Amino acid sequence: MIDLIHRIRNMAYTDANSIIRSLSGIVDFFSSEGEKNEFISTHEIEMSVVCEDRISYGDWQTPISLAEKICNIHLSKYGNPDIVIEPTCGLGAFVFAALKRFQDIKEIHAIEINREYTSELKLKILQNALDCPLRIHPDIYIYNADVFEFSLAAIIEKSNLLGWNMAVIGNPPWVTNSTQGKNDSHNIPFKSNNYGLKGIDAITGKSNFDISEFITLRLLQLSQINRGGISFLLKNSVIRNILMKQRTERMRIGNIEQRLIDASREFDVSVDASCFFAQFDCSPSFVCNVQDFYSNTHIREYGWVNDSFVSDTKLYNAVSKYDKKSSYVWRSGIKHDCASILELTLSDGGYKNGLGETVCIEEDLIYPLLKSSDVNNPKGNQPRRFIIVPQRKVGEDTSRLKYSHPLAFSYFTKHENVFANRKSSIYTGKDKFSIFGIGEYSFKPYKIVISALYKSIKFVLVSQVNGKPIMVDDTCYQLDFDSLEEAQCILDVLNSDEIQSLLQSLIFKDAKRVITKSLLMRLDLTQLCRDKGIKIASQRFANGVYHQLSLFD
Repeated sequence: MIDLIHRIRNMAYTDANSIIRSLSGIVDFFSSEGEKNEFISTHEIEMSVVCEDRISYGDWQTPISLAEKICNIHLSKYGNPDIVIEPTCGLGAFVFAALKRFQDIKEIHAIEINREYTSELKLKILQNALDCPLRIHPDIYIYNADVFEFSLAAIIEKSNLLGWNMAVIGNPPWVTNSTQGKNDSHNIPFKSNNYGLKGIDAITGKSNFDISEFITLRLLQLSQINRGGISFLLKNSVIRNILMKQRTERMRIGNIEQRLIDASREFDVSVDASCFFAQFDCSPSFVCNVQDFYSNTHIREYGWVNDSFVSDTKLYNAVSKYDKKSSYVWRSGIKHDCASILELTLSDGGYKNGLGETVCIEEDLIYPLLKSSDVNNPKGNQPRRFIIVPQRKVGEDTSRLKYSHPLAFSYFTKHENVFANRKSSIYTGKDKFSIFGIGEYSFKPYKIVISALYKSIKFVLVSQVNGKPIMVDDTCYQLDFDSLEEAQCILDVLNSDEIQSLLQSLIFKDAKRVITKSLLMRLDLTQLCRDKGIKIASQRFANGVYHQLSLFD
């Protein structure tokens, strides 16, 4: 490196660029004379070391060994590429892996927003070239740019026109746009409602999306008519979302494959992630083959079966007749975002709130409460928590409590600031002590409940405690009953092999909410009762599906 510095010291930066390109393949190493001089003064003294920045950029630098394994798989699937595109190259693990594993590459295009990363990457490539001189190098373009503003269209179009085999490889950021917003990061795309969500779904966060999903979809849409393929490290949820969009997008990508990695081992992070592979210029694929990255063992196939998106196509086909529409309405539990005030524990014969205060209010507003952990690990019919329920239906005026329940009203008023500081926009313009997920159904004596958060599917039948119905929070779903006999019968149906198999074929265990309302509403319990000869005296079957507010999935 010292010899090179002496050689280019008195050259114009453009001439220095020509020398460096001939040695390493890097195109336009310097962008100005000042940058050349800074490089010389810095590297005459010492070599710098740059560390990854997970907070600002959402990056987890890929171990070079993993990048090389991914390049090997890419090579076996799509052959040697002529051109490599890495949209968020970081410190360059995939660039180095491509240089090592791919033969006869003509061009590499690597984009990175972090200027320190691009400087370090150029330096390492140059140093490697000086240490191991080669006669021929690919042209290496390293762009210090924001991938959300950088246009790849011309590069991809050139590849297509020349008939080049193109490899899109890399590890885009594993963060969502909301996470980057909270960290005041500018490394986010222009915000829009990508899924066309309306009303409460857009307000409550369903419009939140993963940065890597945005990048991957953009590249797939640009690259789909090229020769070659994509090999990307992505969260499992992102791969799933991409496959879900195939039904409407019908991108020309095929042979879609997901190889599960151990993110804890590779990145020291607790994330469900995989390497996503797809071939360009194919008839659209609507299913994804899942394998283990390390053993190549086949695990399952998931994706679209007719109009249903399922987690296991083989298992689903055996029980698909029960995937229709439920005559029973599943409802979310109470959403209040005010646990320190509304949730209580019983201590020494009295109630205490989350602030440690003793709470003395009218007893008829206090109900036993089950949360997800209680539902998944039931301990008899004795709840650990209680909840104050200020409304019996959504939108009810709580000012009436001033006269009907003065102690409760005084307690709420004392903590009015806690209610006012609730962040969710669903409370905007609503009664100041309002809650959601409450209605006539909440006060039924018998309920079948299930947690939305656990990988195990466990339906639990609960009844009243001391004459009061049990409430559940918004991490749970519930069916309500007036009759214990009907509730027990439906519980048996839900625990049947057919419904359990159907649920296993529909759920994705790496999802934030394993169970959703929309999933539960697909269970045709009526059909299964008919098939098993079970008769239930219920008006629900006669009346069809209940109407309800679409507040929670």
